[in-house]
Amino acid sequence: MDKSIELILEYAKELTKQNVIGKGDCISVKSGAYMYVSDKEVSLADLTQEDVLKIELNSAQGEYALHARIYAQKPDVSAVCHCHPKWVAPIAACGVDIPAVSDDMTQIVGINCKTCANDAAAIADNLMARNSTLVEGDGCVTTGRTLNEAYTCVLVLDKAAHCFVGSAVLKRNVCINVFEATLMNVIYKMKYSKKNQENLQSEEGNA
Repeated sequence: MDKSIELILEYAKELTKQNVIGKGDCISVKSGAYMYVSDKEVSLADLTQEDVLKIELNSAQGEYALHARIYAQKPDVSAVCHCHPKWVAPIAACGVDIPAVSDDMTQIVGINCKTCANDAAAIADNLMARNSTLVEGDGCVTTGRTLNEAYTCVLVLDKAAHCFVGSAVLKRNVCINVFEATLMNVIYKMKYSKKNQENLQSEEGNA
């Protein structure tokens, strides 16, 4: 079995195990001029080898064209997750941004996660300066140098969304200030995650 197919199947299982899947999920990894991508009509929980498609980036259409567009605009990105976690979905439906509500969100996602229009151009543009975005009425899209990084962003976003909703109900939203959030994000990316991602890129075959 192709290593990229194995990766897609592995992380489909992990996303399912972490209960951050929903209708219309789609994950992909870039491989040269092609990408391997899960069939968006098949639940990640039921994904099989036959449901992983190999699509030429220049000929992708629909949902797959969104992934191809992101790869074209962000050459350092090798993986995309478009998922619909239960806590993210209602926030995205309301068009609300998630502020930096936790240390792990600050480090991995950034100072916030913005919601953009459900449009391929808007989604790709919103991802130019960040690795994650909420999409109005359509969950979240995360990117990574590896599929592990994109997957981790999904988990962190769902946790942050849960915290944000819970604190809003209690009317006790506490956010990390922009300066501290930016500093934490830069230090994490430059110091802590760089070597780890280099090792994962080698393992995933994206180096």
